[in-house]
Amino acid sequence: MRPALFPAFTYGDAPVNVYWEMTLACGLSCRHCRADAIPARDELELSTEEGKQLMRDVKSMGSHLILTGGDPLERTDLWELIEYGRSIHLPLAITPAVTAKLTEEQVHRFKDAGVATMGMSLDGPNAELHDGFRQVPGTFDMSMRALGWARDAGMPVQINTTVTRETIKQVPAMFELLKTKAAPPVRRWALFILIPVGRGLMLGSPSAQEIEDLFGWVYETAKNAPFHVSTVEAPHYRRFWLQRKVSEGASLEEIEHRGRMMGFGIRDGSGIVFVSHRGEVYPAGFLPHPLLGSVRETPLPEIYRNAPAAVRLRAMDNLEGRCGECEYRWLCGGSRARAYAATGNPMASDPLCVYQPGS
Repeated sequence: MRPALFPAFTYGDAPVNVYWEMTLACGLSCRHCRADAIPARDELELSTEEGKQLMRDVKSMGSHLILTGGDPLERTDLWELIEYGRSIHLPLAITPAVTAKLTEEQVHRFKDAGVATMGMSLDGPNAELHDGFRQVPGTFDMSMRALGWARDAGMPVQINTTVTRETIKQVPAMFELLKTKAAPPVRRWALFILIPVGRGLMLGSPSAQEIEDLFGWVYETAKNAPFHVSTVEAPHYRRFWLQRKVSEGASLEEIEHRGRMMGFGIRDGSGIVFVSHRGEVYPAGFLPHPLLGSVRETPLPEIYRNAPAAVRLRAMDNLEGRCGECEYRWLCGGSRARAYAATGNPMASDPLCVYQPGS
């Protein structure tokens, strides 16, 4: 096994981000949906009081809580939970579905309540492409209106774009749209590289070389972008970034400083953990294996720190195949969700990485 680079980038004590799937209910039927969202709420969702306990646990770890779904706006106790979370000074972000339930008043209310960021999905640079992806006419126009509301409210926005074999060609056009029409509220643009689970099984993934080419585009574009450009479920961008920085003569100090800002070492189950609407804890929303525990039975901090499957998943020397041989495994580690989706083994190699260890 080759020596690993930057082995200190670990998150065994607490995650940076906890994602809480508040409900499966959602008015959209997006083609890539991990959750296979449904119109009605599940009676077995975490209760209001269970949600508050989860918030206290997240606060005790010093983590951020992202409220997601489904559509969090489908929960009638959403505002009670947001107000409680902020009352204990818990950093909150929310990712509502862009439906008729999302109004200008609510966007302003998010800002007034102290929600740090509102996440929004935009998967095409025009109505034809985005609405086709979301399978609900009018969602593109609604998203653009919501961005205007966020601008007026001073509400920071993260735009999430799913990269598939179909949408990867539209990424430059998406950048131009966001740069010219949405730069003031948009603070981060996250390019989510498809994990084929849920409804996403019907979509095609780009090739490993297409992703490597996308990394090159991201690296150059990010230099002058008016917002942060990042990749999701593509930790091997860190390997690409490091290789480029070394080739440009960057110092070790600069690499380590920027690396922490980029989340070196954060991946599914390490720095990230997911709590389902029923309280089950998984390494990530797109990695439904292994089940780490349930917050209805064990506090989240104990599950995250001590569940044997979680501890094993965070040890990059346990990786197999090319990822296990890779000298970048501790700062990258590959997408464990993609490895599992492709092979049924979360410790296998990420099939969308072209890098050959030692090359």
